[in-house]
Amino acid sequence: MLCSAAGEKSVFLWSMRSYTLIRKLEGHQSSVVSCDFSPDSALLVTASYDTSVIMWDPYTGERLRSLHHTQLNPPMDDSDVHISSLRSVCFSPEGLYLATVADDRLLRIWALELKTPIAFAPMTNGLCCTFFPHGGVIATGTRDGHVQFWTAPRVLSSLKHLCRKALRSFLTTYQVLALPIPKKMKEFLTYRTF
Repeated sequence: MLCSAAGEKSVFLWSMRSYTLIRKLEGHQSSVVSCDFSPDSALLVTASYDTSVIMWDPYTGERLRSLHHTQLNPPMDDSDVHISSLRSVCFSPEGLYLATVADDRLLRIWALELKTPIAFAPMTNGLCCTFFPHGGVIATGTRDGHVQFWTAPRVLSSLKHLCRKALRSFLTTYQVLALPIPKKMKEFLTYRTF
């Protein structure tokens, strides 16, 4: 599956087997500027100028969660109304964290199970971000051509998360839902619960 974001309020999911459109995901109020699949391909996140990150199930098109950028120190007037416009979003290698870069001059790190950031780092002219493939470091790029490196949380994934990640690497949401297992287990495996 491939996701394309073309500066519209929606993104398109494409089949890489048939090179055809699978579905259009709609939910943002402004242009989508960044997207990333989780390492197990079971989740898709999209970031928009509307200051939100939406977490999707790419197989069903279901919107699972929204994360909203709010300013740490809101302005006193309306002059900086788009100050938190998002520029980039990316998953950590183990799939437990997200990093986002916004116009409010902050890099944020989010834990998937929480709806608020767990860490912040100040940056100027942020444009993009990505995790080092082995974890522990985030690189950010700026509009003036600089790259900055940041220490990121390093975690030892739980056994249940490792099992979910392994299963979801080869099972779609529909295949998980068809398994003869308890409902709570299906919810966990499909990221309905964390």
